[in-house]
Amino acid sequence: MLRLNKTGIQELNKIAVPLIIQNISGFLIGFVDEMFIGRISTEAYGAIGIAASLMFFIAGVFSYTAVAFNIIGSRKSGENDTEGFRTSLTASLLIDVLVGVMYAIIVIILGKFIFSTIYGLSDEALKAAMIYIYITSPYMLFQMVIFTFNSYYKIRKETSRIMWASTGAAILNTVLDYVLIFGKCGMKPLGVAGAATASIISVFANMIFYIWGGRRDMDSILRNRHKYRHIYKKEICNLIRISLPLAGEELLEGSVFVVVINAMIAKTGIMEIGAYLLVKKVLDMVMIPMFMYGSAALTLVSEKIGQKDKNKVKDITNMSVLIAQVIFALLSVIVIFFRRQVPRLISADEELIAFAGMIVIPMVIMNLFNPVQTIYKYVLQAYGDGSFVLYSTAVINLTVLGFIILLYKAAPRIEVIFVGLFFNYMFSCIFYMYRYKNRLKET
Repeated sequence: MLRLNKTGIQELNKIAVPLIIQNISGFLIGFVDEMFIGRISTEAYGAIGIAASLMFFIAGVFSYTAVAFNIIGSRKSGENDTEGFRTSLTASLLIDVLVGVMYAIIVIILGKFIFSTIYGLSDEALKAAMIYIYITSPYMLFQMVIFTFNSYYKIRKETSRIMWASTGAAILNTVLDYVLIFGKCGMKPLGVAGAATASIISVFANMIFYIWGGRRDMDSILRNRHKYRHIYKKEICNLIRISLPLAGEELLEGSVFVVVINAMIAKTGIMEIGAYLLVKKVLDMVMIPMFMYGSAALTLVSEKIGQKDKNKVKDITNMSVLIAQVIFALLSVIVIFFRRQVPRLISADEELIAFAGMIVIPMVIMNLFNPVQTIYKYVLQAYGDGSFVLYSTAVINLTVLGFIILLYKAAPRIEVIFVGLFFNYMFSCIFYMYRYKNRLKET
């Protein structure tokens, strides 16, 4: 049993650790990237921020087809079904091409209308947004392919490729930003066009690196593209069917619920929302390992389900929960210990820093069940229980939201929201754990 646990931990770490390094390095380099863009002009910074956030949001929604491929591909890998794996990979790539081409056509034709009418941009800000969005119109195609190959390398347990490719692309983007935006190395200063060009070149380079790494499977797919044409439609529909509840759950919990919570905190005062978002940004960094181990669990559990290995499913799940809890506890202790200093990395406002320091401990307590419920959520998705996760999330979020609103009317304090979110994560943990135990029995 001890040897099996060590093997399981090694498998988890092999997938998760490179992803953690990739996310942290990408976060830090992205911060430097924003500093460069912010020096173009206030209008350009705001316009690029709006355009980029729209791209990231759309890419995030459609990225769940790659998660669906991760689930199906891992099962096929566990069953040693190479042809089934390649069919699923092809279907995912076909979806990527369709989404990427549609996005490019829509932003080129309707981009000006979207940014002027919906976002209310005009003059220099609108001009900057249009320059950025036109140059980066192929972004969605490149990024969707990257998402699919992220899943591909997780299934192949070659996440070090993801780490090196993503970190290299981020560094390339930063260097090109510096050269193209400000006109270094004999180049003419391009401003917004330079920022867009740097982004699209770095994303394209990342995609090419990924495709080259998977060239053996890609060669086989191209040679046999006519042989399995009749089943691609079925596989595409299967990927979409699995991805829809996953995307719905993310939209519900990651967008709608967050917007309502942020609006309620904002009503308590500008200092409260500022401090909350500041501490949340810090805790988001603390949560990175939790999501990466969840992603590793999704891949490995899907594979073990394909192998019909109940014991390994159980071991991987338990180890993922334990590792996520331990890392969260250790990093949280560090944040709590330096709660007066950490906010200074983001803000220089002394009043905001003092208030942020006061709410660090309550926000850490608020998230105590978050690592556990996140791991169980990924494991249930590996079982194909995306619909259960979606409906459970909807019921729990709406119930907790109603509870928060009632208490908030009686006592409009930020602590009320912390209590509500604590129960939100706790109930999610209980629901998911109960469902997982039932699914484990069926394995």
